[in-house]
Amino acid sequence: MAKPIAILILTFVCLESLAIEQDSLRQDNIESYSDYFFLGPLLQRNSIDFSVVSSLDNKKKIEYKSNTSYALGANLNLFDVNIRFAFAVPLGAKSERLFGESDIRGFQIAGITRRWFADASFIRYNGFYRESSDIVVPKGQPFPQRSDIDISNHGISFGYIFNHERFSLKAPYLFSERQKNSRGSFIISGVLSTFTLSADSALVPAPQWVSWGPGATVSRIRFTSLGVGPGYSHTFVMKRFFVNLTLTLGPAHYWLSYTDADRDHNDIKIDAFSQGRIGVGYNTHKFFAGLSITTQSRNVNYDNITLQNGAAVFRIVTGYRFPEEGILKRKATELLPIGL
Repeated sequence: MAKPIAILILTFVCLESLAIEQDSLRQDNIESYSDYFFLGPLLQRNSIDFSVVSSLDNKKKIEYKSNTSYALGANLNLFDVNIRFAFAVPLGAKSERLFGESDIRGFQIAGITRRWFADASFIRYNGFYRESSDIVVPKGQPFPQRSDIDISNHGISFGYIFNHERFSLKAPYLFSERQKNSRGSFIISGVLSTFTLSADSALVPAPQWVSWGPGATVSRIRFTSLGVGPGYSHTFVMKRFFVNLTLTLGPAHYWLSYTDADRDHNDIKIDAFSQGRIGVGYNTHKFFAGLSITTQSRNVNYDNITLQNGAAVFRIVTGYRFPEEGILKRKATELLPIGL
């Protein structure tokens, strides 16, 4: 599944780049760096946390958090294609004695054009620690840990930018363009994703099953969500500095299955999803630097329990642009096999 989606996103970026930039309105608002390639370091952190909340009493809440570390790598823009890769480093991880060890595997790919944006992620997490209001952990003592909990979160999100003649989403997140003036655009965004959680025992401790009610004994959950909703993105420009804020909200259709102490269950739910982006940085003709935060949240109900799932990516990039020479002047579309 991962390879076809990655090829699809790459192809959609290449096809979009076939369009010839002759729009003077766009040139007045956006500067393109298509004649340059850039290379620079990348520092990234992925995190995924979730909570279970009793619908009978919202004060009954258990939070499961991962002890994640940063990944260090490189950010490369070549042949008009942005490539990012990173490898885990222990920087940022909390004490494993107190919070346990979390293992993260997977990859992400993203593409942004004038009109469209899309990204796909294939991430798997193992190992969480637990926080809840009914447990007070003395300072210096380990939190309750669940190394048996495995989570996989696979999906693709996509969207359309309406004001693409004046506004660029590439500028704050890929740095292959620069927004000259403060501008914004309405967007329409969708998401298709599958979340799977499995554990050796229930997410709610056995002594609390009676007070939590039905759903407390669940140890396996899987849901596929399809959501589409409106949003807005705006970039504030102050000379060479910028701040971008993007938010999408909408309804989502959930196909749900879960396993409790008695049997398997299947259900269909309608709930909500949200996506947010924040980008801050500095962008000049030769040098750029910035940080971004991308978040996604979903809620799904089963029996008397609400599962709240949130995923976030924190990223710091910097780079230096170089004029393209020789073969580097070619675009990805020119390197694709004829007939693809």
